[in-house]
Amino acid sequence: MDYFEKWNITDQGNRLPYSNRVDISILLQVFSNTATSYKYLYFRALMNILAETHFNQLSIRLDEILLEMLAIAWYPHTFFKLSFGTNDRIAEELERLELLVPYAMTWGEESKNRLKAIIAQKDYFRNDLLRFVPYRLIRPFFANRMIGVNDSSSNNLIMGLACKEFDETRPFYFIAEDRRSIIMHPDWMLYFFDNYTLVQAFIAWNWLDYMQRRNPSVPNLQTKLFPPVIRKPIENQKIFWKTVLKHHPTRCIFSDEPIQEQQMSLDHFLPWSFVAHDQLWNLIPVSRSINSAKSNNLPSLSQYFKRFADLQYIGLRTYRDNPGTISWNKITEPYIADLHMRPADLLDRQKLYLGLKTTMEPLYALAASQGFPKDWQWKPDR
Repeated sequence: MDYFEKWNITDQGNRLPYSNRVDISILLQVFSNTATSYKYLYFRALMNILAETHFNQLSIRLDEILLEMLAIAWYPHTFFKLSFGTNDRIAEELERLELLVPYAMTWGEESKNRLKAIIAQKDYFRNDLLRFVPYRLIRPFFANRMIGVNDSSSNNLIMGLACKEFDETRPFYFIAEDRRSIIMHPDWMLYFFDNYTLVQAFIAWNWLDYMQRRNPSVPNLQTKLFPPVIRKPIENQKIFWKTVLKHHPTRCIFSDEPIQEQQMSLDHFLPWSFVAHDQLWNLIPVSRSINSAKSNNLPSLSQYFKRFADLQYIGLRTYRDNPGTISWNKITEPYIADLHMRPADLLDRQKLYLGLKTTMEPLYALAASQGFPKDWQWKPDR
């Protein structure tokens, strides 16, 4: 069984883990027959807000979601004038707001918040962009009872069904009586928390597919949908691995050559341009030449994954016994949060291997489906 079969992956990029608490088949069809950008922007905005509130807030205001939607759409519209579709009013709304934003904004959390603050000063909620999409996103949960129902009646019917059958049918959320907020279903909140990276990748893949069909002649479209992220320094990660190298002779998992601290470079096992983070569980020391040669390729899992997991285990074990200047709790926090592991399990070789494998295999499959070259192997110059 390959990765595609194991994770029930289709050639449309729909890769999401199974759950016995929520209906994943409905999540996979939310973008079917979508004629505007609103669903993609709305769902991505919702996921961003959930992450920003640490998945602790069940009630989310619709004006917050719209604000996030406009912030997401601002970059591809302002910098590249991409089309969102003939019937789509996102670009029109951004033009109406007349946002005076520095054109050369570099992107990071601070700049995104500045953009949202500029939009919030405008009358951004004076439109009907959210007239249908909060209802349409949960409509598939009640598909059998929506047959023959016209648009003028569907919102009220969906709203009533979502509230009445909230515990039984388990839609993503129900819409509050005043229609100004949504209340998330706890089971979906937990699923989105557990699979945040995969769900975001699922949305991004479908968003790219939608935009490619509306901008067929635009080259490298995937680089124009989201602003370049300011990369944070990885000093703590360097301190971790330098401490490990000082106390434990380490060989490169690709070349099997000894790694010298002076020539060490940190490699993202899954490319940074895919994961867009510098979490320690995805970083290993290699030589600079190998890091350059590997570039954005996906390494062969059959060839290197066990070596990678073993090196992660050796690193954690060595650092635990010979701590550096960064606290153990700070070092292990991303492992615990992202791999969903207990602190004690990080020092268990088999449990760490399983945690890494469970997290990274589906991400690897997603990256391969998005065009990252897979099965890379190191071939030294002869």
